[in-house]
Amino acid sequence: MSLTETMLPPDTVFLTKITNFQKGTLISPSTQTTITPLPPANVTAIEHGTTITITATVFIDAADNVTSLDIYLTEALINGDTQGVYIDYNYIEEIPTSLYPYTFSFDVQDPTNAITKIESFLWDEDPVSSRGTITEVEDGGGN
Repeated sequence: MSLTETMLPPDTVFLTKITNFQKGTLISPSTQTTITPLPPANVTAIEHGTTITITATVFIDAADNVTSLDIYLTEALINGDTQGVYIDYNYIEEIPTSLYPYTFSFDVQDPTNAITKIESFLWDEDPVSSRGTITEVEDGGGN
């Protein structure tokens, strides 16, 4: 189910569609034990001036035919300094028997340099049960 068919958090906007990602080696048996998606792993956020480059790896059911990932952002910062990021794809809601890691990058603009953390979620229908990954933004120079 994609986010266009589910309810987004208030004040969330579409940022980009990721079609260029690296699909990793099959993980079997799966490490996932519930229907709630695993949180993103290995998330990095590096600031260069007013641009933050986010690189993430998400683990997705091997049975899902992933052709793109949609990225959504919260319009307002969470707690004044945290940018919420939601990663969506068309998924089959079940406990997967095997997973593929997908790694990708995208940029977020931060013209006021207010963002110090990124909280990223692999989205499912129930945002309360989705587990987020909080990542500190690193200074990559260029400020």
